[in-house]
Amino acid sequence: MNEPLAMRRPDPDALLDTTRTRAGGALRIFFGAAPGVGKTSAMLRTARERFDAGDDIVLGVIEAHGREETERLCDGLPNLALTPRERHGRTFPEFDLDGALARHPAILLVDELAHRNIPGGRHARRWQDIEELLEAGIEVWTTLNVQHVESLNDDVARITGIRMRETVPDRLIARARDVSLIDLTPLELIERLKQGKVYVPEQARAALEHYFSPGNLTALRELALRVMSERLDADVRQVMDASGVAGPWPVRARLLVVVEGRRVDHVLLRAASRWAQRHQAPWQVVQLTPLRDADPATESESSNLRQQAEQLGGSWETLSGDDPMAELLDHAARHNITALMIGRGGANRRAGRTSSEIGWPASGWRRPLVERLLARRPPFDLIVLADDDSPARRSRPRWQWPQAREWLWPIATTALAALAAQLLSTQVQLANLSLIFLTAVLASALRAGTRAAMLTVAFSALTYNFLFTEPRFTLAMIQQDQILTLVIFLLVAVVAGQLAGKVRRQLGALRQSRHQIQEMLSISRALAGAADHDRVRDIALKALADSLALPCVFVESDDPAEAPRATAAYPGSLALEPAALQAARWTHQHGKPSGHGTQTLSAQRWRFLPVGGSGATRGVLGLALGDRQQPLGVAEEALIDSLINQLASALARTRLVADLGAARLAEENERLRSALLSSVSHDLRTPLASIIGSASSLRELWSQLGEGDREELLDGILGESERLNRYIQNLLDMTRLGHGGLKLERDWVALSDIVASALKRLGSVVETLEIERHIAADLPLLYVHPALIEQALINVIENAARFSPPGGRLRITGEREADRIAIQVSDQGPGIPEALRERIFDMFFSGGEGDRGPQGSGLGLAICRGMIGAHGGEISAGPAAWGQGTTIRILLPVWTPPAEEATVGGGVEDASENGI
Repeated sequence: MNEPLAMRRPDPDALLDTTRTRAGGALRIFFGAAPGVGKTSAMLRTARERFDAGDDIVLGVIEAHGREETERLCDGLPNLALTPRERHGRTFPEFDLDGALARHPAILLVDELAHRNIPGGRHARRWQDIEELLEAGIEVWTTLNVQHVESLNDDVARITGIRMRETVPDRLIARARDVSLIDLTPLELIERLKQGKVYVPEQARAALEHYFSPGNLTALRELALRVMSERLDADVRQVMDASGVAGPWPVRARLLVVVEGRRVDHVLLRAASRWAQRHQAPWQVVQLTPLRDADPATESESSNLRQQAEQLGGSWETLSGDDPMAELLDHAARHNITALMIGRGGANRRAGRTSSEIGWPASGWRRPLVERLLARRPPFDLIVLADDDSPARRSRPRWQWPQAREWLWPIATTALAALAAQLLSTQVQLANLSLIFLTAVLASALRAGTRAAMLTVAFSALTYNFLFTEPRFTLAMIQQDQILTLVIFLLVAVVAGQLAGKVRRQLGALRQSRHQIQEMLSISRALAGAADHDRVRDIALKALADSLALPCVFVESDDPAEAPRATAAYPGSLALEPAALQAARWTHQHGKPSGHGTQTLSAQRWRFLPVGGSGATRGVLGLALGDRQQPLGVAEEALIDSLINQLASALARTRLVADLGAARLAEENERLRSALLSSVSHDLRTPLASIIGSASSLRELWSQLGEGDREELLDGILGESERLNRYIQNLLDMTRLGHGGLKLERDWVALSDIVASALKRLGSVVETLEIERHIAADLPLLYVHPALIEQALINVIENAARFSPPGGRLRITGEREADRIAIQVSDQGPGIPEALRERIFDMFFSGGEGDRGPQGSGLGLAICRGMIGAHGGEISAGPAAWGQGTTIRILLPVWTPPAEEATVGGGVEDASENGI
């Protein structure tokens, strides 16, 4: 007789997910085991029924593959026009994503979810198009074969021998509101293939010889059924959480195995694995641990049991608490468990701690967990496995003698209580003196635990009887009220001691949990703030080594072709012996633990754990567990697992950041290369065209040209050649600045000489302008690289001349400002907006149309900033003093001239030591 399903509080997240899936933008997948089972036909027939009912249904793209039956089903249904795409000289019709978004139908049919798009569209895969449609609120119907599911790619390759390149991420299948399984038997599908209803005859014959064999189709059908089973199980879990049903709903078998931490539990795990394989059911292993100090032997055995469970395909979880029944039933309800397997514990039929009484102190009146489960009539099957009752494997309960602290507190508190009672015996009634001893029981329970409290109860009862009841100084009692007082004291003291001990255990567990949470929070913050791979690795190693108080090492390989090696260790540097390196390499290769305490290469002090996820091992973490006297506890195992997961996530993040940085750098390099080619093609072509034109005219018309015309053409060739030379010089200077090859050869030179030389070289450029020079006569000499400063001035003056109107003024000033010399070049051009005054010093920015504008390549001012910065100076742009135009301001540091150095006593060598 089954009890009605219990109700619990609905899960708010599940309710939100249910609401979200019922909103617009839903996805429906017609799912099949292989091509040809009729997914597209089923989708079209369903669409036609909905269309006849008045729904807004549009065909986005249907891959008919020449099948007349499919094409007939499309007749009469509205469809979107396909967009043509060119590929290798051929035109292919493709799905028009923008047209679908503009049409925005209620339901859109997009066939073949795993289709690879022709290059040229917005997305590389069709499932990416569908994601954009879903985000736009359009309900999409599509088709999918099991061989295209990403998580099953390896399984399909092993079955069929063919690796599918077009795969769909599992998250998209999980997002689907509805998944409809379209199924055919292998014989029916092969018959359809022979009739030409799947492929054309030539393709059908090849498919029958390779992919569409009965064995392959049967295995693929099993995979499809497994996907649907997992999907249905997830849907049931979501409905249960949203409805608040405690369950279980036995739609799929799920096994829960309860272990204690004994050697005979290995038999239990093997039996559970066989049961799960027979029923094709997932299974979990839980260990119920009490809120008290764990037995080291149990901890060691638990570690072995956990490894065995994971190897057999089960998952492991630890539940702690004072009430194992409540913890177990709550866990079973939350995970929709349909069967629970537990050992009978035949060796412990006596009163006291039984093997089935998991997690409880020795208590003679407590029934075994199996009996209490049967009494509760749980809503799942209970499988009780008989233990081996042979003497060699019998698990005998071990008596642990109380420790010194557990003796000290009962004796001390009882003595203090007796002294206080003696002092108050004349003022307080005899019955009330028992409250003083009850206080001693509570103090012992809170400070030393339940066992100490029970010892205090015994000592207090004996002391109370011996010292304060009649006849005194004997254990005999003759008065009935005193006997009743002692009995009530014993009952109250036992209950109060148990409760106080429970509070102490819970308080200790809360403190430990808070400490672990704080520790993991600090580690998470440190890992989140780490920017590179090495920093993340070092933080994790230090945190784990400090928490476990043992050496840790990290093994990884920079090159997949090379063998892994130890790249970091804490504390200090550690050298792994050959056997340890062999175990680390095995873990790195297989992604499974090895070394100490495992079943692989266990004869060493190191245990190696893989760090990574999604099938990629990013490294191996080594722990010197052989140096510990006691095995790892449950909390320490949880800490290691949590830290490894965080380390894997942090390493993946740093790798993504590095890859993103490399991609951005490559993109920037490509952009600069394109800009440079564009600038060079524009800026070098113009002077070359002028030179070629003038030279051709001279060659062909030399005799017909007058002396003045020939000189004009030659001047043009010379001027354009100088211009071309300046462009090439800019490119060379930019290259040297970018590669750090610019070396300063300083010398003492006057600013007026540099300005005069620059204007001379720019004679043809500035000949139409009015040049004003205002160089202070008392300016000190510049200690610079003359050629570089002259080139910087040429770039600035040429830039000012290019933007100045014909006949405009160009002012060049030089004056001293404190310990720097200020050089200003002002023009009467259109000026530079304030927002662009800093950007004009970027490469390939010309202030107008970018690097393809007619005003130059945008390298001149960028080179100036590099040259001036190499001298320790600054360059900036601002408005001209006369209101219109731009002023380029250059600041260079002042050095002590040679004549003044002799007076001061420094010398040129002393001054040059402070240079750049």
